[in-house]
Amino acid sequence: MEREPLQAHKAAAVWTILKRLGYEDICAELGSATQGANLHRLENILTLDNRLHHLFDELDIWFEAVKDQPNCYNIELAPHMGRPPFIPKRVQFVSHHPGLPLPSARYLEVHAACCRVAHMSGAAEYLDLIYRGMEELEVLANNGASADVLTFALHRRLAVVDLV
Repeated sequence: MEREPLQAHKAAAVWTILKRLGYEDICAELGSATQGANLHRLENILTLDNRLHHLFDELDIWFEAVKDQPNCYNIELAPHMGRPPFIPKRVQFVSHHPGLPLPSARYLEVHAACCRVAHMSGAAEYLDLIYRGMEELEVLANNGASADVLTFALHRRLAVVDLV
């Protein structure tokens, strides 16, 4: 699959998961999965190094709020990762322009919950395997070995249609 359609499918899958976990209010706040009017609002934006952006998208890194310290977060990593030297243990979000909002603590909390669940259940590794299968698969296997990849691709395609 091309990169942009794959990203759109991932976004639609995330939207479906958020709705099924009861976060319809967040979906309503942000708009549709791929073209929401509020999707790119400042509360939903983080500026990250490319390496961190990839880890964030793959649910391998998340921010856990530090109790009684507003806008302060511990940076947590997936269990299979060691901490690279370029990733600090803690970060404090600050605004140099008081009128501009910081990333939403609630959005970060939801992302953290998704990461923890994915890694506790082993779902992250399974989804990664399926995503790679979708990217690399040119022909379906005669013996049915690619059934999971096909099923997932079809569900994601239907999710995009339902959510847009």
